[in-house]
Amino acid sequence: MKVFYDRGALACVAMDAVTGPQVFLADFALAGRDPEQARQYLLDHAGEHGNCLAYTPDDSLALTDLGILLRVQQIDDALLSRPLFVMEEWLESEYYCARGHLPLEGAPVSRGWSELS
Repeated sequence: MKVFYDRGALACVAMDAVTGPQVFLADFALAGRDPEQARQYLLDHAGEHGNCLAYTPDDSLALTDLGILLRVQQIDDALLSRPLFVMEEWLESEYYCARGHLPLEGAPVSRGWSELS
């Protein structure tokens, strides 16, 4: 798990697809799943509960009102779901959501965020 802070405030908690920890949304495990199965679950959940949906430029799915961003993590030859809990401002920012720019993947430290593993 990685934790990110933006200007001293908690901004993002990223789970690992394999080492977790495991997190659940209404009894559905979000980490380490088949990405399409996890994505479909989020779509169904949003439809049933009226959650706001957003797709990031890299086609990740977010339930913005819950702060859940579902990304994919490659483990050897497999792709697994990797949930992130993200503050709303980051979900609305192309800088943080674009491929290669979410803090896990190399945003410059000068943007005001820091990482703890």
